[in-house]
Parts: sequence; C-alpha cells; structure tokens
Amino acid sequence: MRFFTYISVVAMVLIAISSSAQDEHFSQYYAIPMHMNPALTGAYEGTYRMTAIYRDQWNNSLDTPYQTFAAGGDTNIALKNRQNKSEDKLGVGMFFISDRVSLYQSNVNKLSAYAAYHKRLGNKGKSYLGAGIKFGIIQRNINYDNINFGDQFDQVDQFNLPTREDLPPNNFGSFDLSIGVNYAIDLPKSAFYIGAALHHVNSPSFSYFNRQDLPNPSIDISQKLYPKISVHASYDKNLNYSTIIKPRIIYQKQGVHKQIDLGTNLEYIFKSRTNALILGLWLTTTDDLDGYHLENITPLLGIRQNKFIFGFSYDLSMRDALDSVFGFNTFEFSIRFSGVHTDTGALCPTF
Repeated sequence: MRFFTYISVVAMVLIAISSSAQDEHFSQYYAIPMHMNPALTGAYEGTYRMTAIYRDQWNNSLDTPYQTFAAGGDTNIALKNRQNKSEDKLGVGMFFISDRVSLYQSNVNKLSAYAAYHKRLGNKGKSYLGAGIKFGIIQRNINYDNINFGDQFDQVDQFNLPTREDLPPNNFGSFDLSIGVNYAIDLPKSAFYIGAALHHVNSPSFSYFNRQDLPNPSIDISQKLYPKISVHASYDKNLNYSTIIKPRIIYQKQGVHKQIDLGTNLEYIFKSRTNALILGLWLTTTDDLDGYHLENITPLLGIRQNKFIFGFSYDLSMRDALDSVFGFNTFEFSIRFSGVHTDTGALCPTF
C-alpha cells in the first residue's frame, strides 16, 4: 500500500505542475521577437528597445487563472568593416519571464541572455543574415501546503492531519539552450523577413522527482521539455505615405503539438509621423490530442506614441464559443520603449 500511495503522490504533483510543464504562450509574438527567435536579438532600427508584457489567461473560467509576465530588452552595436565599407551588427539582450499558477503557488521563472550576429549582405541592398543563441536558466517551485493527500483526511470533512509522504524538493533549476537564424531584406516601399529557431536544444527537465529514487525504477519520472521548432515569415508593405499592411505567419511544433498563427496588422501613421494606430486580427489553429481545429481569434490594438508602443490583444477561444462568451479567453498587454532610430533599414518585423 505504501508503494501505491507514493505513486499516487507522484501523479498528483505531476498533474499539479502540468500547467507549468509547457512553454509559456504569448499572442503578441512580435512584441518580444527575440523570445520567438534568438536571431532577432538586436535586429532593430535604433539603438535599444525595452519591453514588458503581461498575460492574464482564462480569468473568467478558473478561480486561479494563469498569469505570465515578461520584461527585458536588447541593443545592437554597429561593426563597421573599413575594407568593403559593409556594416555588420552585434545584438545582445536579456529577458526575464515569470509564469504562475496561484492555486498551487506553482511558479516557473526564466532568466535568459541572448546574442546574435547580423551580417550585411552586399553594399547596395539593405539585407542581413542573422544567427542567434540563447542561454537560459529555468527555475521551478511549488508550495506543497496547498496540496492534500489521502492520509491527511480526518475521516470527517477536512484534510488537517500531517502527511507521512516524502515529497521531493520543491525548488530546482535547469539550463536551457536555443538557437535561431533570420534573413531580412529592405526593398523599395516594403520589407521581407523569414526565420527559424530551435528551442530547448538540450531538452531540460521539469520534473521535481528527477533527482529522487523511486521504489519502482521502471517508472519514468525524467519529464523533459521537447525541443520546439518555430518558423516565421513577415512582409511589410507601404500602401501609401501613411498606411502600412503587415501580414505575418508563425508555425510552431513541440512534441506532437502543432500550432499555426496567421494574421495581419494595419498601421496608420498620423501627420506628425511620430504617432500611429495599429489594428490587427489573428487566427490560431492547433493540431493536438483533440485533432486539428481553430483555437483562437485574436483582435489586436496598438498605439504608437513617440518612442512608446502600447499593445492590447484579446484571445477569443473557439472551443467554448457556443457555451460561454467569456470562457477560456485571454487578455494581453504590452508596452515597448525604443531608443534613437538610425537610418540602417529594417532588420526585424515589429508588432
């Protein structure tokens, strides 16, 4: 009986942390481009950019919704080659992400350092080939005080007795590695970008029991993150002096799960040229254990005010659209601040 009780504890803890076992998700991918692809670090028309983003997920359906916060920034350094008058760039950055589930006080914190090199191709055209890498530390913890076990039940109506279970350490860290490439070309009145990234190259572990010896060695408690493939393409087209259309597509695959995000943003620039209004609409489709289906429809609103960009998005879940208008929906807010712009051409799609 002791063995089966211990195995049940393992299952309960794994279920409790399953929400934190997968990668955090953001709808505004291009608000934090280097999180999508390390090769986009420092790929920016300016000297630096700072970003913060907050995501409140399923607030209307869960007593303790998922909350994700991220903040960080990057900069680029011009590397001039006097021999051919070409100009390469070195990008460096750092980002912090916190993913929380309040019920179990289960937290996943990530601190990552990014670096990318952008090679200028040719002297006449404004095109760059970039390669980037991310080194990260993933820290996970959970509060056992909010988890009940069978031997704690007082046989009446409460779980107020002490438990005899030997629980694993509730705090551990692991190393994470990601790599990526990106190509950007600035054409007359348009720009094109395409890139790919491989995240979790080393398949870091997320199991609290990874360092424990279980009674039955045949039970696999390694629980490693699957490597994730991300492929993205963007196109910016100036329709006229004040209007830019920006279609984007992102494909992601992690384990058996696949996701495609397809959308278009329309940016209207006011006469001051420092302020703009951005409207967008995105569709998210997934292929998971439930098969291929439309997951979300996401309207987006952006406001650019001088060096600040404010982004608002709301994921409308299609799974429960007929049952609840405010079911598994998600709100997301981002704010960005950019440094002085330089006349170097577009290196990275924004928003």
